[in-house]
Amino acid sequence: MLSHHTEKTHRSLSYFLAIVLLSGLATVLAPSAGAQTGHVMNGVGPIDQAMSGAGMAAPQDALTALHWNPASLFSLPGKSLDVGFQLMMPTGSISSSVQAGAFGPAFGPPVTMSGKTDSKAGPFPIPSIGFVYSDPDSRLAFGLSAFGVGGFGVDYELSNSNPIVTPQMPNGGMGFGAMNSTFMLLQISPTIAYRLNDRISIGFAPTFNMASLELSVFPGTSPQFIDVFGSPNVPQDDLPLYPDAPATWATGFGFQMGVQAKVSEDLHAGLSYKSPQQFSDFEYKPTTPGAADYSFRMDFPMIISGGLAYTGLDKWLVVADVRYIDYANAKGFDITGFDSNFAVQGFGWDAITVVALGAQYEVSDGFPVRFGYSWNSNPISEDVAFFNSPAPAIITQHVSGGFSFSATDAITISLAGQYGFANTVEGIWKNPMFPNGENPATSVKHELSTLTLIGGVHFTF
Repeated sequence: MLSHHTEKTHRSLSYFLAIVLLSGLATVLAPSAGAQTGHVMNGVGPIDQAMSGAGMAAPQDALTALHWNPASLFSLPGKSLDVGFQLMMPTGSISSSVQAGAFGPAFGPPVTMSGKTDSKAGPFPIPSIGFVYSDPDSRLAFGLSAFGVGGFGVDYELSNSNPIVTPQMPNGGMGFGAMNSTFMLLQISPTIAYRLNDRISIGFAPTFNMASLELSVFPGTSPQFIDVFGSPNVPQDDLPLYPDAPATWATGFGFQMGVQAKVSEDLHAGLSYKSPQQFSDFEYKPTTPGAADYSFRMDFPMIISGGLAYTGLDKWLVVADVRYIDYANAKGFDITGFDSNFAVQGFGWDAITVVALGAQYEVSDGFPVRFGYSWNSNPISEDVAFFNSPAPAIITQHVSGGFSFSATDAITISLAGQYGFANTVEGIWKNPMFPNGENPATSVKHELSTLTLIGGVHFTF
């Protein structure tokens, strides 16, 4: 017969697994997340987000520990369950202009055109859950997490004045028509940590991923060529028509490993490596009449993170994290431009560096307040602005704040808010039919800001 302690532990784990399933279902049903540091979320949960993604060297909840460094589980003695929920509200727009005659005598336009269209995407719900079991008398600690770690999305309506969202050329316009995208990524990570001694621990977590990608229209495959001039023997006069990409799923695998060190009584350090998450292909069966089936692969990038935490100031915790996100070598993001069949090869993002700073002040026992600021380089340069119309992940600065309070001895509630400052990127149109693949008489401009509200509950038992 099981002991009361064993039964309680098994019951707690059963509750956790049920919540994992519900969290995963909620993530599947959620449209997507707006971009943070590129399309990677810059933090998970209200505590991590309140400090703008800093704090991996001194995690205070299971979500922060499991997301950034598997070696840090010993920072949470006992059994901890964290459930978080955030609502991201992006404010985005796309503007474009085309000078008179930019597309030649046949397509004009007869006068210069310009316009702006606001995105209707959002708000996006993003759930997260994490469980850590760390026995102070054991050298081993265990954890399990499930949360959304990345995404992007836009929804631009058809316009007769904004050139880039007019219909595609064979259908009477010069743009792409109504443009929408949805990308979301769920990651599940069983985690183990090992305490080498009183100062150093190591950790490892295999990572299992599910992602959904929908794009309309989708230039990442060969277009149909439409003979609009009635001259079938002159293929260079044909115009490309790109199909849609209905929502479909892919799976990916990778791992994360890390080390956590107590440098001195007041200084802690953490270092982690998340491998590239290598995905299967997204397999598409477009609904565009006459379009052939096609596939596209998009991996999740390698992330290297390092952090410091200082506790030597009375009632203060000061943290700083630096991470490197290698979009430049992630399949689907690494290259761009048109191949020989006029298909766009990828988004063409640059690798980025992220710097996050955070502070926590204990106003009274059980009532900490938090602040954060983060900066990252922009993965999207003006040279690839056009190719990233469905994925304008251009925010480079965030500010955040939040607090926690104890509801009971075993339950703590945390709330946070984060604002991503508006940023813009502007470039010229790309098209395989133009000389050198671009048209200097055109422009496209993206603008994006985000407001995120985060709440969560921390259980100890």
